[in-house]
Amino acid sequence: MSQNTLFKYALVLLLSSVLAPTAQAEAPYLKPLRRAEQTNWHANYAHSAYGYPVAMVVPPTAQLQTNWSWGAPSMSISRIDHQFGRNYPGPGPFGAGFRNTPVWPSSTHQFGVYHVRAPWYPTQR
Repeated sequence: MSQNTLFKYALVLLLSSVLAPTAQAEAPYLKPLRRAEQTNWHANYAHSAYGYPVAMVVPPTAQLQTNWSWGAPSMSISRIDHQFGRNYPGPGPFGAGFRNTPVWPSSTHQFGVYHVRAPWYPTQR
């Protein structure tokens, strides 16, 4: 190989390492937390006894939940993305914008109880 060809290979290698986008690996258990940042943990329905949405804490390894409804389709399976945090953030703007449970609910989402996974290491706060 000549000096000129070796120099060209070194230059191409240097430019490709500088200009290439960086790749980051993500642990599979962190994907639900990233999805949870973009959605609410509740469906804006309040529990009739409390007046607020209620978090039903499920085991940290739970991944799916079953939602029942009346009509077609009568059942749907969805992911449980949200993780329950131990730290209380303090008082906030609670009680605004929650809908009451309808007289004739058409889905289990409208009861005001929502699945949230329990805290676990390493995402535990």
